[in-house]
Amino acid sequence: MEPDTKTAISFRTPKIEDGLAIYSLIKRSPPLDLNSSYLYFLQATHFADTCVVAEKDNQIVGFVSGYFRPDKEDSLFVWQIAVSDTCRGQGLGRQLIYHLIRNQVHRPIVRDVCCTISPSNTASQNLFKSFAEQHGLIVEITPFLEKTHFGSEEHEEEELYTLRAAYKQNLINTLF
Repeated sequence: MEPDTKTAISFRTPKIEDGLAIYSLIKRSPPLDLNSSYLYFLQATHFADTCVVAEKDNQIVGFVSGYFRPDKEDSLFVWQIAVSDTCRGQGLGRQLIYHLIRNQVHRPIVRDVCCTISPSNTASQNLFKSFAEQHGLIVEITPFLEKTHFGSEEHEEEELYTLRAAYKQNLINTLF
């Protein structure tokens, strides 16, 4: 992928060698849930087509992971987005989402992009709302996981954010 000339950041699909750097980035990015390093190696290989890394000066400074929902194959679910603290506040999160969607142009249709966000994670809420506003998308927020779903684990509820084009058009056609 081509570099962003304003920030000298390039965007590309991850590769296996990026797994540990992605794990480290997530580890330094609370309140994101940290998964095992093995998962990030899987994302960088098995799910690379639905992941993007942002690289600056040969360092991974951003990562977005996702997958197409098995129950709704035209819905791209964004699992995690992380931006290095050195690059926050520069719109990198929105660029990661944009590149993630753009990488799906080979698919026949992408109706929506969704994710879950806890009520206290205002940074992620603002990211998705600002991305939707920037691209003229509709944002729908519905309950998804209740605190009780997590049992004794201390975890906030998660709301489902769904971004879609008006009239449920193909997002690929709307954005590109």
